[in-house]
Amino acid sequence: MQKSFLEKMKAVPRYWWILLVILIVGAFLRSYNHHDWLRFNADQGRDAILVSSVVDGSQPMPMLGPKAGGTQFRLGPAFYYFEIAAAKIFGNSPDKMAYPDLISSILCIPLLFFFLCKYFDKYWALSMSALFAVSAYSIFYARFGWNPNSMPFWTILFLYSIHEIISGESRRKYLWSVIVGIAIGIDVQLHTTLLVALPIFTFVIFGYLSIKNRKILKYFLVILAFSLVINMPQLIDAHRTGRKNIAAFFQGLKTKQKSESSAAGNLVQSTNCLIQGNIEIVSGYEISDKCSFGSDSSRGDISIFILGSVFVFGGLVLAVRYFLKETEAERRAFLGILFVFTGIMYLIFVKIASELSVRFYLPLFFLPYVLLGLWAKFVREKIENRSGLILLIAGMFLIGSNLFFVQKSFATLANYGKPGGGDVKVMILKEAEEFSHFIVVNSNNKKKVYIDGDKEFLHKAYTPLKYLVGRSNIKLSLLKNLPLPDQSFQVVRQKNRKKILPGTDMNILQYKDYGSFSMLLIQNI
Repeated sequence: MQKSFLEKMKAVPRYWWILLVILIVGAFLRSYNHHDWLRFNADQGRDAILVSSVVDGSQPMPMLGPKAGGTQFRLGPAFYYFEIAAAKIFGNSPDKMAYPDLISSILCIPLLFFFLCKYFDKYWALSMSALFAVSAYSIFYARFGWNPNSMPFWTILFLYSIHEIISGESRRKYLWSVIVGIAIGIDVQLHTTLLVALPIFTFVIFGYLSIKNRKILKYFLVILAFSLVINMPQLIDAHRTGRKNIAAFFQGLKTKQKSESSAAGNLVQSTNCLIQGNIEIVSGYEISDKCSFGSDSSRGDISIFILGSVFVFGGLVLAVRYFLKETEAERRAFLGILFVFTGIMYLIFVKIASELSVRFYLPLFFLPYVLLGLWAKFVREKIENRSGLILLIAGMFLIGSNLFFVQKSFATLANYGKPGGGDVKVMILKEAEEFSHFIVVNSNNKKKVYIDGDKEFLHKAYTPLKYLVGRSNIKLSLLKNLPLPDQSFQVVRQKNRKKILPGTDMNILQYKDYGSFSMLLIQNI
């Protein structure tokens, strides 16, 4: 029996073992210190309050999801449903609620491999999957709960399934149509750009294909049916509220149009962000989160931006070239899907250029890996003798670059609790738990306590602290302009703690230091 088992193991193709190692490495980097280092800002605190109330039974299942940035329009509730399911299965705590985003990012590693195998050979697809596994960009978005974070998984599943339907070899087109319907139904609930882009993409693809073969529309009907079923909560809400949320969507479009720049300005900004997004995804190097770039940028940023421009536009030219030369229908369809989806997303990004940041490129995370593969193909064609060495050096450099930025990020998180550590704009779960525990312990059995202090800190921290303190049945409120209670909590920068109250009628009864900040229990005399 043992010999038979060993023989079976030896019969497994080598690339499967390599993919398994890549998957383990990617899973480790995404889950390392997941609880303590979990990003837990205001949005995550807001979502945790809602999810916990549903799990506790004090609130019904939501029919809508989080608000789209800067508008009153609310996305679908799929993100909340995933977090609610995770909280019920694994435990009602913020790190468990974030498991769906963590798991989807891990599963995205083999899914990207299978997607790239549609065009590239298995070992080049493995190389790109290895680069994605250590991608600092992807690891960052895998390590906290946020509605856009699972877009890479659902988008690549959507595109892979579309290709299977188009493929002449596939015999399970109805099954893949169901998967497309589910993927698009979830994806449009994760971000407004996909709510617009995916229906347009689907109509364009099936509209084009139906010109040659109208029978393919039966798969489109299956996709439509399942996507509508997945979005049933919004449809029910629209019926109950007189399409109030739909009206908010169009009102949000009008509001955003008023803030638009000129068409030329939007085009420049969108292209700028496309280049920077691809640079960060493939190397981990961030020029600017908001894609800002100007004369005051460093020489290093300028040089990398120029290289990134050559990489992106050169890669797109190569894509066109190989598309025109390709004779195999499946590979040609792969590049065609790439063109249509990227083109639609780019046009949408031009429209909302003033709001762009590199996070908007989560649905296009696969693009730089495809471009890199096309560059590798070009190098192998032009430099036959030394192409292997050149590509190996380039691959090791990009992997090393990503690991450098991952290590840098982890080092920052490891120093959060030390003097001078932390980030005024980012709270982690360990930090929130330390301060909320201090509040609960020093609440003196009161059911309502107050907090005041550093405005920047409270902007990120109030909602998370309110959630965690509330789990002990204590209501935390901002002091604002209310009369001073006999005791309250105040957050100050640790360096200012000793000089915060001289000459006042208040005493510091207790304090808790964590990183750059101190939480004070203050008595009003």
